[in-house]
Amino acid sequence: MKRSQLLIYILQVITFTSCNFSKDGQIDENRHMTLPGIEIKDTVALSLNQNGIELTKKGDYKAGRLSFLKALEIEPENPTILSNLGLNRYLDEDYLNAMDYYQRSYKQSDSTYHIAAVNLGLTYYYAEQFKNGVEITSYVIENSMDKSILPTAYLHRALNFIGMKNCAQAESDLNSIKRDYPKNDRMDYHIEDLTKKIKDCLQQGL
Repeated sequence: MKRSQLLIYILQVITFTSCNFSKDGQIDENRHMTLPGIEIKDTVALSLNQNGIELTKKGDYKAGRLSFLKALEIEPENPTILSNLGLNRYLDEDYLNAMDYYQRSYKQSDSTYHIAAVNLGLTYYYAEQFKNGVEITSYVIENSMDKSILPTAYLHRALNFIGMKNCAQAESDLNSIKRDYPKNDRMDYHIEDLTKKIKDCLQQGL
C-alpha cells in the first residue's frame, strides 16, 4: 500500500520527550507524549540530534540525516540516535536503511527500546515484509507493559496481518485495542481506519 493511503503517527523519542510525525513528515502538535528515552550524554551529540529532528520535521531529510550521522559519530551505539535515523529514512521512503537503523537501535538497547521495534514493524509493512512485521510487533506485545506503546504495537501488527491476508488476526488485534485501551484518544482515527481496512480485507476473502 502507498504511504498516502494511511496516516500513522510514529513515536519519536528525543531523550525524554517525544514528538509524533505523520507520514508526510509533519509533526502533529496535538499528539505529544512523554516516554522514557535513552540518554544522549555528550552535549554536542545532543545538539546535533536535536538539529536533525528539527530538520526532519521541516522535511529536509538529507540535512537531517547528516546531522544525525554526525551525532552518531560521537555516540555510535546510542539507540535514540539510531532510531531517529530510522525515522528519518522511513519518512524519506528509504525503507532498507530505515530497517537497518531500527534494527541496530533495538540491538544496542538489548531489545528493550521498544519504540524502535514498533516503528520497525510499520516500516516492514510498507516494505511488504509482513511476516517480519508480525514477528517484531508480537515480540513487543509479549515483552512490554508500556501502555503508551502497546496500542501502536497492536495497530502495526494488525496492518501486517492485513498484508498477509490474515483478516481474522487483524480483527483480533483491533478488538484488543478497543478492549484494553479505550481511553487512548490518539488511536481514534486509527481505529476507524483499521476497521475499514479489515472490512475490505474480509470482503476480498469472500
